[in-house]
Amino acid sequence: MKNGEVSLKGKGRSPVVAGLFYPEDRIDAEARLCSYGLLGGIGDSAAAIVAPHGAWDISGAIAGTAFFAAAGRIHRVPSRKEGKGLSRVLILGCIHEPAEEGIFLSDSHYFETPLGNLPVDRRLSAELASCNTLVEINDIPHLREHTVEVLLPFIKFCFPGVKIIPLLLGGSRPILISALARSLFIVFKSRMEDTLFVISANISKNNDEKKALDQAGECIRLLEENNAEAFNAALRDGRINPCGGGALAALLESGLLAGRPGKLVSGSLVKARGEEDKTVYYGGVSFE
Repeated sequence: MKNGEVSLKGKGRSPVVAGLFYPEDRIDAEARLCSYGLLGGIGDSAAAIVAPHGAWDISGAIAGTAFFAAAGRIHRVPSRKEGKGLSRVLILGCIHEPAEEGIFLSDSHYFETPLGNLPVDRRLSAELASCNTLVEINDIPHLREHTVEVLLPFIKFCFPGVKIIPLLLGGSRPILISALARSLFIVFKSRMEDTLFVISANISKNNDEKKALDQAGECIRLLEENNAEAFNAALRDGRINPCGGGALAALLESGLLAGRPGKLVSGSLVKARGEEDKTVYYGGVSFE
């Protein structure tokens, strides 16, 4: 437990890539986050953001631009109807193990970060799980996957009082995307004002460097267009290949971001070498 932090009861999910992908020391992590321009809740008020899940040394600054696009929501004046400001972050990640298909919420009570623990909104997690038989509460995929974990310090730093709903999508079959899209709409259609959506995704990955760049450009174009049908079609036929594309497709298909075009807030894309020597492109995107 960190100094000044209220103890959270129940079981917690411990970090698996702290010290590898990002600093495991609180002071070091806070210094790095400040270096990305995340200071005192200053920022814009995006409804949803896309941030990469690479190591911070490569993609941290890009993730910082995405979180800056939403950081101002901590100071948003709540409406009379809702009676509160931002209270939760739904973070959607992908599963790198190809054999693990499904939609998985966490059964943990909190997720540990170097900056302190983030409580899980177990009530809304259960509500999501009740929407479709393909959505389940299962901690096992969360225990070894890093796509949610690497962005949790950003959430804790920018929005220290929120609860999180960690969700992992394994695979990108249309039936899974549609099941998740419908569930998201049912649960969050009346909760948009006090919910931030964070999609953990890398814009493209491919063994061929030129193709990776072409796919990244097309992915950004489709996110800016915010056309769920066109995005899903491109995902199916291979014109785009984002790592986390299924979660992106589900959120677009849900209709919750209708009328909110995507914007490349990172200004440009960053190239890196990923697993299996693939070229990966990182970018930060917001939906205002």
